[in-house]
Amino acid sequence: MASRLGVLSNQEALERLPPDAQAVMRVKFMKSYYEQESKLDPSTLMRHMSSLDPADMQVVASAFAGLEPSDGQLSAFDYTKAPMRRDSYWLMQSYPTGFQGIENPDHCSTKYFPGSIPIYEVTINDDQYMILLQEQCPEDGEPPSDLLLKYLKRAIASPLLPKTPSLPNVLWFHRDLSRHIDAFCPFLETLPAPFSWRVQPPDEGGDTSAYGGVDMSSIARSIRRAEEEKRLGNAAFGRKNCTTAIKHYSKAHDLLTDAGSRDPTDEEKPDLNRSLAICLANRAAVWVMEGPHHNPEAALQDAKQATEFYPDYGKAYYRQAKAYSLKGARDKSINVLVRALKRPKLASDEGLIEALADAYGGIPESPDELRLFCHRLFIDRNGDRRARNVPGFVRKVDAHVQKILGPDFSATAV
Repeated sequence: MASRLGVLSNQEALERLPPDAQAVMRVKFMKSYYEQESKLDPSTLMRHMSSLDPADMQVVASAFAGLEPSDGQLSAFDYTKAPMRRDSYWLMQSYPTGFQGIENPDHCSTKYFPGSIPIYEVTINDDQYMILLQEQCPEDGEPPSDLLLKYLKRAIASPLLPKTPSLPNVLWFHRDLSRHIDAFCPFLETLPAPFSWRVQPPDEGGDTSAYGGVDMSSIARSIRRAEEEKRLGNAAFGRKNCTTAIKHYSKAHDLLTDAGSRDPTDEEKPDLNRSLAICLANRAAVWVMEGPHHNPEAALQDAKQATEFYPDYGKAYYRQAKAYSLKGARDKSINVLVRALKRPKLASDEGLIEALADAYGGIPESPDELRLFCHRLFIDRNGDRRARNVPGFVRKVDAHVQKILGPDFSATAV
């Protein structure tokens, strides 16, 4: 586990989390990762994080939000002892991500409009195309030198998951930051050799994705960049920042779609399609949330497309059913869940089984209502026959029947 707060040990950071966040980190994140991978690897770890349910990431993100390093903790961190990976490099850049109205701050756009000012974002990436820090500046206009220096220190001492505190071998500054170098130098000069820093040369062009001479045009690179965008989308969803989550999921979708148009190999296609399905299903999760971004129709379209890319992805069916439910189409919701549970790889998916029970209005607690429920779903020739051949659902109802009516009863004999 990588601590969000580098000034704490990993174990200390974990122990400070609430029990629900600890459970997510220990079981759904750490345990599930090591069940799939024999060793810690940044690329596989990033892929694993991007596949987590945004609802789980919301629990963790909310908890880690309380562990943000203070100015005092950043000052106390010993930057001279941070580990360094040989031949590693970072790129720090600051750029406007959109425009915000001065009189009406809720009016935002990706393009300039009269009476607007730019909104700046600061990012620091490493050579593995993982984002160590991504912050939207709290003040309007270009960020000042002291704030940029604070962000740099945070990237070293307290990077985003799954990275741990470290220094790069070489730190590249985008040329737009050149005017801040004088303010950075007193800190940069304290960092130990072989650390060095450079400003991006003017003749490198505007595409910062080519820094360090690394070719970003390959399908594999696009997939890795998309996984990072999905991970950031999950983190934003965890903070209930729907605008940012949708932006990252949409960027991931665009990257993956572009990769798919470049004739991927048979080995690349499964990972590409699975990533697209996760991206779309996660974006659907944002659309079904209450609030200004609530859009069941968009959720439905994303979830449907996700099942086309990856037919055995349970969360895609769950969100498709949720979208139908929000649209008042209860029967369509049931049909989706039944279809999903009839797929061999999803037959025991507890989340889908529970969702099907909910779609039917829940399994009754009253003995009389339970008998009527079972008779309609499992016995009556003219009843609702859809779930009769769904073993996981039948087992769930059987267990409930035996709990309420006794061990001699079953869903088909009440």
